[in-house]
Amino acid sequence: MPIPALSLLLSALFFLLTTHAGYGQTQQRVSGKVVDEQNQPLIGLTVVVKNSTTGTTTNVEGAFTIAAAPTDVLVFSYIGYETKEVTVGNQASINVTMKPDAKSLEEVVVVGYGTQKRADVTGSVATVDTKQLTDRPVTSVQNALQGVLPGLTVIQRPGDVGSVGTITVRGRTNLSSPGPMIIIDGIPASDTELAALNPNDIENMSVLKDASAASIYGSRAANGVIVVTTKTGKNTEKTTIGFNASHGWQSATRLPEYMDAVGYARFHNEAMTNAGKAPTYTEEQIQKLGNGSDPDMYPNTDWYDLVLRETAPQSDINLNVSSSGKNTSYYLGASYFNQQSLLPGKDMDRYSVKLNTDTEVFADILKVGTNISFIRQDYDTEGAGFSWTELNRSLPVTVARHSDGSWGSVSGGSANANTAARNQLRKIEEGGSSWTRNNYLQTAANASLTPLKGLTVNGLFSLKYSNLMNWSFNSTMDPIVDFLTKQPMNASAVTVNQMQENWGRRQEILTQGTANYERTFGDHTGKIMVGASQESNVYRTAFMGRKNFPNDEMSTIGTGSASPENIVSGANSTAETQWAIRSFFGRVNYDFQNKYLFEGTLRTDYSSRFHPDQREAVFPSFSAGWRLSEETFIKNISWIDNLKLRGSWGALGNQDVVPPGNYYSLLSTGYAYNFDGNPVDGAWQGTGANTLATWEKVYMTDFGVDFSIFRGKLDVVADYYIKNTEGILMQLPVLSTYGLAAPFRNAAETRNKGIELNLVHNGAIGSDFTYTIGANFSKIQNEIVNLGGVEERISGYWIERVGESVGAFYGYRAEGLFVNEEDVQSHAFQSAATAPGDIKYADINGDKVIDAADRVILGNDVPWMTYGLNLGAAYKGFDLNVITYGVADVDTYLESEAAYPFFNGANIKQAYENRWTTENPDPNAHFPRTLISADASHNYNTSSFWLFSGAYFRVRAITLGYNIPETVSSKLGMQTLRVYATSNNPFTIMGDERLNDYDPEFGSGRGGYPGLKTFSLGVNAKF
Repeated sequence: MPIPALSLLLSALFFLLTTHAGYGQTQQRVSGKVVDEQNQPLIGLTVVVKNSTTGTTTNVEGAFTIAAAPTDVLVFSYIGYETKEVTVGNQASINVTMKPDAKSLEEVVVVGYGTQKRADVTGSVATVDTKQLTDRPVTSVQNALQGVLPGLTVIQRPGDVGSVGTITVRGRTNLSSPGPMIIIDGIPASDTELAALNPNDIENMSVLKDASAASIYGSRAANGVIVVTTKTGKNTEKTTIGFNASHGWQSATRLPEYMDAVGYARFHNEAMTNAGKAPTYTEEQIQKLGNGSDPDMYPNTDWYDLVLRETAPQSDINLNVSSSGKNTSYYLGASYFNQQSLLPGKDMDRYSVKLNTDTEVFADILKVGTNISFIRQDYDTEGAGFSWTELNRSLPVTVARHSDGSWGSVSGGSANANTAARNQLRKIEEGGSSWTRNNYLQTAANASLTPLKGLTVNGLFSLKYSNLMNWSFNSTMDPIVDFLTKQPMNASAVTVNQMQENWGRRQEILTQGTANYERTFGDHTGKIMVGASQESNVYRTAFMGRKNFPNDEMSTIGTGSASPENIVSGANSTAETQWAIRSFFGRVNYDFQNKYLFEGTLRTDYSSRFHPDQREAVFPSFSAGWRLSEETFIKNISWIDNLKLRGSWGALGNQDVVPPGNYYSLLSTGYAYNFDGNPVDGAWQGTGANTLATWEKVYMTDFGVDFSIFRGKLDVVADYYIKNTEGILMQLPVLSTYGLAAPFRNAAETRNKGIELNLVHNGAIGSDFTYTIGANFSKIQNEIVNLGGVEERISGYWIERVGESVGAFYGYRAEGLFVNEEDVQSHAFQSAATAPGDIKYADINGDKVIDAADRVILGNDVPWMTYGLNLGAAYKGFDLNVITYGVADVDTYLESEAAYPFFNGANIKQAYENRWTTENPDPNAHFPRTLISADASHNYNTSSFWLFSGAYFRVRAITLGYNIPETVSSKLGMQTLRVYATSNNPFTIMGDERLNDYDPEFGSGRGGYPGLKTFSLGVNAKF
């Protein structure tokens, strides 16, 4: 949004806030008393004159007094009761009896292939308040879900434009990080489709967490199910138009804090001295680096400041129309979202359109509907070959640009072609360009037939097309000219240009039918649903690539060199994967006296991913509920609104562990043999086949309690579950004589035990102030139960070991730093290079030698404990919402440029000010003695020293809004008008002070695109 538009918005806001309405009628004194359904006084009930700021509250006897005109309407509201309106007229006394609000129990919850009343749900189903998705701008739906529900872990890894957070439901259960199944309007969807979905189009969202709720989706529900329904024009009294717009600015939550040129030089000298070598920089050179007297030879370059923008804008505009006619209703939504990167010349544009229609062909008998959506995502990048690793290696003593405008060629006082070639500014400006064009089209038709009372037959057909295209061109770059000699530095040139282009096309077809029958016999209510579905998926890709184009402007495949050596490796190829799944499913619900609830589901899937003998899998589940609040011994306890006990067991599956084209992927193709000296194309088996490979199975038991007390002032949902995952695919060791890579087998098993707690308190203070406090907590205990007879597998920092958790770090346990030579000599032998100030490793087995036998479990990188605290308040048109999110019991392992000084010629972090030195021989210093990486390999063993606490508490969002009074907005032709300001990720409290320059959600590694915080201004209007 341009600055003039923002000025206009703020000016309009000032005008509206200073506008007020007066009353011209004579007011009278009105008194009365308000009681509940048991004739007990309601204390603190709010009484206000409708469409005004005049109000009061009832006293301890339920009495009130207020000034009002005869034409005024009094609005009586109290948490847990239905709002009541009474016209004053000529009444001087008004007595009111309030009715309990049963909306929370009557609330319709979206479940698999249908809906249920909240009171009747016996599984663990969590619903998302859509206001938390729409009241603030977010880059994806996944991003908006963080901290909202217990058991739903959203990791928003810092990423560039269009990045999507990862979701897990009730923790990691297999040896990787699988996400939940996503259903949008009854149709399976991808993470990308969920991320691109406009939050303003969402009507309902549910998360099916336990087996009884999710097993109706069978083979893809092992990791939970997210079910989304979008809006229709139903129940709209008249045509309404909604307009929402926001404009914001993104900035980094944290940036790496490297030394400036003087700090780099002094620490580099220290590192050389510690290794018994001559210092690199003289004091005169260091002075020049500090005073800036010779920037062409001794600069002080802040690469992050030069390369990244301080802020990057993002804008979101959407418009929707809802209408309900005599026979047809529709909802049309259109949105545009633009997000620019902190990297110059890079951005994303997202366009989306959604149209839902419903037509009643024959009243109460036949309905038909359509669901059409289109999403286009465009990514454009100016510059090619940019590398975060190389940016982190860029030195402050390296010139970015010389005073004559040429690219920097000098580093630390001398010409250096290697460091000059790493100049990321040059990569952005001259490296080339790339773009991505992704299009997603979904068309669906549905019909619902009710031939007789209680029986409904539903049909759904969906066709989805995805076209994915990306193109990149790496340009030639002339050699950088040596600033000293004015000669070209040939090693800095890029002499061969290159183009790559990828195309992908996916077609998904779904045919689905269900029949529902419901009937009540006295105290008995029964429901039955049966259905079948057929789904097919075809994905075809093409890859093209050429080198040596005549110039950088000729950038189509046909203009590149046709010689075989100039064809990019793997290019000129196509691939196709196909899979299909056929399913039969059913569900039975039984309710006796609205107290005793039972549900059973059964699903059978047949998947083409497996051998014909292994394609069938059956997924049953059972659940029961007891509504104690309907029992006579509890029903008369006035402060208990609802109390329900739940229990469930069920089986789930995961077919995604086996890729499409399972057996084709075991083949290798290419040149493997030659005959008469000529290479011959061929195909051969490179990996062993296992025809018995089948579904990954999950068996889950859940016990839960739902209760609400004090007329809805406190709602509590608590669950305890045990989730066993069996048949996890893994490669087990084979004999060397086998001749092929080991086949995958259903061999591993894990177990999750967890608790979830969700609390919501609603309250009011006086007649104008209402508030909501929500808290959620989730704790999971994970254990690897079986690895197919193998006790452990080690990979990089991590180990999978029977009896331990998934995501465990494995290495040496650090015991601080060596203080002096005596300390080194008295400790177990580590290496000949070990000296005072180096990391001291624990001698676990006591053999006086530090070796692989001394490695132990160090920590874990999975957030097994998460929590959130959400606050909401409203006062006279103002609303304030705060969402927070926290993670505990998690670790982060940093290495390379992110932690090690001078790693492969990189800089050193400012945090190294707190290090071991001969003047400060602190065994508990934050970092060991300073060395360059070539001299410090003995300090870089995987150890707890480089393990940082990844715990954090983050204010996820703060939103302050103001609802313009209806008396004002109506004059502007609007039903409602709200303006707001919001900030995402404004504050973060870290669990490890050493991580002050690292975003806690980044995870283990060496660094990359920073985490983002945003500040936005927006408006919501309805016409």
